Formats: sequence, C-alpha cells, structure tokens
Amino acid sequence: MYQVHLFCFLASYSAAFVLELSRLWQSKKWLHWMSIVATMAGLTAQTWYLIARSAESQLPPLLSSYHDWLLVSAWLLITGYLLYVILNLKKAGSDSLGLFVLPVALLMVIGSSLLTTHVKSFAEGQQVVRMLHASSLSIGIVGVLIGFLISLMYLIQHRRLKKKHTLHRGFSLPPLSSLAKYNRWMVMLSMPMLTIGLVTGFVLIANSDKAENPFSWQDPIVIGFTVIWLAMVVLFGWLLKSHSHSGREIALLNAWAFGFLIVTLLGLQFIVMLTGIPTQHG
Repeated sequence: MYQVHLFCFLASYSAAFVLELSRLWQSKKWLHWMSIVATMAGLTAQTWYLIARSAESQLPPLLSSYHDWLLVSAWLLITGYLLYVILNLKKAGSDSLGLFVLPVALLMVIGSSLLTTHVKSFAEGQQVVRMLHASSLSIGIVGVLIGFLISLMYLIQHRRLKKKHTLHRGFSLPPLSSLAKYNRWMVMLSMPMLTIGLVTGFVLIANSDKAENPFSWQDPIVIGFTVIWLAMVVLFGWLLKSHSHSGREIALLNAWAFGFLIVTLLGLQFIVMLTGIPTQHG
C-alpha cells in the first residue's frame, strides 16, 4: 500500500515539473495553475502517506525511520514552496520557482525509497530529545537546500542583468534585492537549527547505552556533519560582517558552501551504503 502512495505523490510532483518545463515553450498562465494543482495533489497524497506510516509505527514520522524523515523534509520543502507561490501570486518573479524546487523534491522522494523503513528503537525517556534532534536537522537541511536554490537564482538573475539578456518566455525570477534578503534569512535559519541538531545528537550519543542500536562517536555521518557544521559557523560569522561585500559574492559563497554540504552528506551516505560501515543515519 505504501509503495502505491509513494508513486502517487511522486507522479504528481513529476507532472507538476513537466508542466513548469512546458511553460518555457508555451507561456500560458493555465500551465502554471495546473502545476500548482498537481503539486497540491502530491502534497495531499504525501501527507496521507506519512499519517498512515505514523499510525502503523505509533511514532511521529520524524522518529519512525530515516525513510519517513526524508519524506518529512521533502514535505516541508514543498509546503514552503506552495505557501510562497500562493502568497505572492500578484508579484512578479514567483512563476518559475517550481523549476528549482520540484526537481529537488523529486530527488528527495526517490532517495527516501532507498532508505530503510525499519522503525528504530531508542531508550526510554529519549523521545523528546530525538524529536528535537530530528526536527531541527530537518528544518536546518531544508533551509540549506532553499538557500542553495536561492543562491543559484541570484547568480542567474545577476548574470542576466549584467549581460542585459532577456529571460526566456515563461521564465521569471524575483528581483535581486528580494533574493539577497531571502538568502540571508535561510542562513540565519539553518545555522541555529543545525547547531541544535548537532548538540542534541551529542546528547543522544552520550545517553544511548540502553538503546538496541546505540549511537557511536565513530559514526561517519556524525563526523562528517560535525566538520560541515564548523564550516557553516565560519560562513555564518563571515555573513554577519559582510556588509561591504556585494550580493553576488555572498550568493556565490553561499552556493558553494551549501552545495558542499549537500554533496558531502550525500557522498557520506553513498560511501556507507557501498562499504557497509555501521551508521545510525541511513
């Protein structure tokens, strides 16, 4: 039953992405509306899927398995996208965001199918800490993904204005001032959330002796994430003092930093899958 539901919202998001792509050749407003409807249908199916999974495991989706955790993160990404588009229907520049957001959401849904659906056990009294750990990491990583996409949009928009190129019909982006503001917001959101996730992760490791599958300080994902967090701290500090730097420099650095974080986390998961190194994060 779950695989059917997974296919339902995967197909809906795929249809929405195809509709957004088609607007590059036929700039019709109804195509954008159909894309929004397909995305909403996919979000509805995904919500019911997560509710069903939660009912079976008797745990919130963020705690039941890493499969569900990644789907919750994709759910947050799609929800944020829809809210922004709906609240900014009358503003120019929000029509093409689906071209950036939907492919990422599709990759997250596909990636979730590769992760275990086995419900993880944990020691009594740790549910609150685990919930804080899982939710803060989910929000933080989604913030990183959005920040990466915003940085790409900024660089595309900046290059277009500098070269005085006309955007393809059916393709529009928010103004540079808005993108720069959103970019800074994402850094300010993701950094505290990732910090909370790291600290609560350390607490779980220190108190996981009674769990069936205890966390370990040697977990490659833990080590890699700690290194990445230190790099994010440097970026966060630099941004606080970056008033003299141009928006393009900030966007370029954010794109590299966020991209490095995403690639590193994916690379660590891939290495763990290939080598069989024991981890509690995959």
